[in-house]
Amino acid sequence: METQNLRERVKKEIATAGLSQAQASKEAGIESSGGSKLNQWLQEKYQGDNDKIEQQLTIWLETRNESAMQRAEMPRAPGYVKTPTSEKIFSTLAYARMATVSVMVHGGAGVGKTSTCEAFAAQHPNVFIVTVSPSAASYPACLRRIATAVGLRGFSNRSADLEDEVIARLKGTQGLLIFDEAQLLSTEALWGIKNIFDVAKIGVAYVGSEQVYSNLAGRRSELNAPLFRRISKKQALKQPTRDDVSVILAAWGLSIDGTVGRSAVDYCAKIAAKPGALGMVTETLRLASMLALGAGDAMNLGTIKQAYQSLGGE
Repeated sequence: METQNLRERVKKEIATAGLSQAQASKEAGIESSGGSKLNQWLQEKYQGDNDKIEQQLTIWLETRNESAMQRAEMPRAPGYVKTPTSEKIFSTLAYARMATVSVMVHGGAGVGKTSTCEAFAAQHPNVFIVTVSPSAASYPACLRRIATAVGLRGFSNRSADLEDEVIARLKGTQGLLIFDEAQLLSTEALWGIKNIFDVAKIGVAYVGSEQVYSNLAGRRSELNAPLFRRISKKQALKQPTRDDVSVILAAWGLSIDGTVGRSAVDYCAKIAAKPGALGMVTETLRLASMLALGAGDAMNLGTIKQAYQSLGGE
């Protein structure tokens, strides 16, 4: 009876969560792929250690239930918040897309570059984000990332053929290719992207750390000058501004008027000036909201300070 009840609970959780049996099986630690053991157990045909599977599935259901309760209680961060700094990024991306030019957005971590790129892509057609990583720094690897980002499937493994496929896909789209973490791109990759830009007639945005600028500016030899010359606009971003912090605090529902509000802005502006910048401010406010909720009170400067200290801040 208990086993049958467990089967019904497992079936219900799979259906409610929209999981495949393979996904559920992997989550429960029954097997890494396939889901055949789980399928056999659900059909009462499994010939292996049923007690072990039932124990794993019981733990899995309890874990999913606890996670669901925690998500329901955890305050959610506001979605994309248009800060003054993000508006500069937005404007630069819009210029690249409309004028079909190359632009550069460079600055420290935590100023909102990635989230702004994602928001821009969500609001405009044919905007493709390619996230560069050390494994995709070379042009062949980066080209595969580009192909995936623009929606190509089953593409050629030959770089020359794949480049032609990418160009054919992008021509006439009036689109924009955004390279996030662009400081990781090799010189070979930058030249390859330049060719796509020249032939496909689309906008390109290089987004990343200060190294993005020095990588391109440092390659201003006679041979590599075309790389830098094609950057029509260079948007430098320093630390988040006090106005950025004010907008984020307001988005979390904290009044920024009056002495208390200004004190909260001052405190969070100091957090934003440190490593992590606005990302750390958001994490602090998330925890502060949880602390305030637990105390049955509204978030205030006290809970913000408590949260920041709990996260390892001074």
